[in-house]
Amino acid sequence: MAASMPNDDILIEQWKLRRTIQYLSSLRGRGTSLLTMIIPAQSQLSRTMKLLTDEYGLSSCIKSSQTRHNVQQALSSAQGRLRLYTQNTLPANGLVLYSGIVYDEEQHRESKISMCIEPLQPLQHGLYRCESHFITDFLQKQLMDNANDFNSRRYGIIVIDGNGSLFARVDPQQGTTVLKRFQISLPKKHGRGGQSALRFDRLRREAIHNYLTKVAENAKSIFLNNQQHGLTNVDGFILSGSANLKHELIKSELLGLQIQNKVLRTIDVSYGGDNGLQETLRLCSDIFADMKLTQERQLLNEIFSQINLSSTMNDINTVSYAIGVDETSLIINEGSGLIDRIIIWEDLITKRYVYQKRGGEIIVIVANNEEEAQKKLKMNLKENEREQIECIDEMNFIDYLTEHYKDLNIRLHIVTDRSPEGQQFRLGFGGCIAILRYPVSTSLFDSLNQNNDEKYDEDFEY
Repeated sequence: MAASMPNDDILIEQWKLRRTIQYLSSLRGRGTSLLTMIIPAQSQLSRTMKLLTDEYGLSSCIKSSQTRHNVQQALSSAQGRLRLYTQNTLPANGLVLYSGIVYDEEQHRESKISMCIEPLQPLQHGLYRCESHFITDFLQKQLMDNANDFNSRRYGIIVIDGNGSLFARVDPQQGTTVLKRFQISLPKKHGRGGQSALRFDRLRREAIHNYLTKVAENAKSIFLNNQQHGLTNVDGFILSGSANLKHELIKSELLGLQIQNKVLRTIDVSYGGDNGLQETLRLCSDIFADMKLTQERQLLNEIFSQINLSSTMNDINTVSYAIGVDETSLIINEGSGLIDRIIIWEDLITKRYVYQKRGGEIIVIVANNEEEAQKKLKMNLKENEREQIECIDEMNFIDYLTEHYKDLNIRLHIVTDRSPEGQQFRLGFGGCIAILRYPVSTSLFDSLNQNNDEKYDEDFEY
């Protein structure tokens, strides 16, 4: 059984920070009205507050009335945020403050943004800047640098056989990426020819040599960085294939010392191409053991095996898992501590809508958009209740889990779809699986099945 992914809380916090940075980077303001302020831990807050006060006075000279108003609003919000801190409560790594009025071009409306972020690494220099966008590049760099040395290693894979070659790279950020592939048709071995047998064999050896030369040239052009004196852009190589060609490639020394000295392993696989690549990844799992992608694959394989075992051992009327956001949300709303852990896809777009009836009763709906949520809500309400309900909260389901998983006593794992297991998890399981602490009756999900039947009846045209 695969070990659970270490430091899940740290990974979740890093994911939340990465998501926040992506959101801030996408925002735009009218004019230079979005304020970015970097406050190192050793800064004097009194001086920072004075700077904001002085800038507020200078902003009165801005000619554009709209830009002047937006800048003054950003400065006032920034002052309000800083008043929540004292010199003693300033975070050890410093503070990054974002404030301003952003403009949504699609919906043609403005909204206020004001937030403080504690960086992953100590801030060395202060900054005050008003631009049309928030400055986040230094935080993105910290996220990249924060990965430990081993977890940030990248590997090159060359899969070679008699039908062609495939070149791929494995790294913790982008997963497995196929960089290039080509096919070839080599002369086959045969016993015909009589006196020409030696000529046929010579022609075959020449074709193989030319093929290996082509493989080596492609490997150099893909994996060597000409701007860094021919240094490789990966930390190690794995050669695999179904024939003896990979060993001949090593012996030929066509790859050059830069690549050949970094060959970690040669692997015999049953296939070439994509199937050979996947078999190579599986057989070299020990090399990638500390990479996040490998840990995700092990976790998902463990979950798939657990679901399969549970399906065969449990009574037909009980289950010990929930598949999809609808079933998972239903069990969370039960509030009985049934869920042991949740595995969720990092780019899940499903939202969680909270509605309140006039009498105070709460209804929680999970849907991809508001229109779908209204349809689901309609199925849960009586005719006389539909005008007596309002939406009091709306947020992404994954954001809700990252904010409340500790309160719910749930172990949360956020995974990608950059592996075959991840794609199977996203497409086959809806990107969300909950493992329960003990089996529950399948009747718990009858309301969901009934709603699905009603939705099918509405969509079906007679």
